[in-house]
Amino acid sequence: MRRCAIRASAVALFLAVTTHAADAQDATPYDAITDEPARAAVRTIIADAAARGLPTAPLVTKVREGLAKQAAPERIRMATALLRDRLATAAEAMAPSRAADELTAAADALQAGIPAATLRDMRRIWPSKPLTVPLGVLAEMVANGVSRPVATRRVRELLLKGATLTQFAALGTTVRRDIAAGLAPDAAMELRSKGVLSLIESRTGIGTTSTPLRPTGKN
Repeated sequence: MRRCAIRASAVALFLAVTTHAADAQDATPYDAITDEPARAAVRTIIADAAARGLPTAPLVTKVREGLAKQAAPERIRMATALLRDRLATAAEAMAPSRAADELTAAADALQAGIPAATLRDMRRIWPSKPLTVPLGVLAEMVANGVSRPVATRRVRELLLKGATLTQFAALGTTVRRDIAAGLAPDAAMELRSKGVLSLIESRTGIGTTSTPLRPTGKN
């Protein structure tokens, strides 16, 4: 009995020490926030995100970025709260997926100005496929100057046609290069996305007019 008690005590001590060490490691970025109310608020924001099943790694990264830039404590708190809110909106739009990378990409798209309705539409088109790469490309294209209507329409077309993740990633790379070379962002997006669509159609034998994407207007 005494040996069992000693063993149990040792296990309890080990768990207490490792838990404290983990807490200390997690606390590292927050401890550098000089303002105590802001520091406490950031802790609460991240704890709230965890309780709601949202990924917390992006929030910790946001705190670290703010500290690296020597941002004011209140700005760090606000940025962390806004990101938590975007992650919550992303979780609703991406449901039932709770994948951290997908929610993070959706939150980035929201920050780029992509409406939540667009995210829900993308989820409807790809209900069981990961949208991390298409979302990342969409956000990147808008960030690089492609208008939201053009970027959204072209990404939606590719989703409907069953473009692969590799094709989405290649699209982002080529459009970015075209823009850097001086081509207008919308023109680059139109040109390169049509190229991907042509490749898909050549392999499947399905034409661009087989699936109406918009009720009116020109491509």
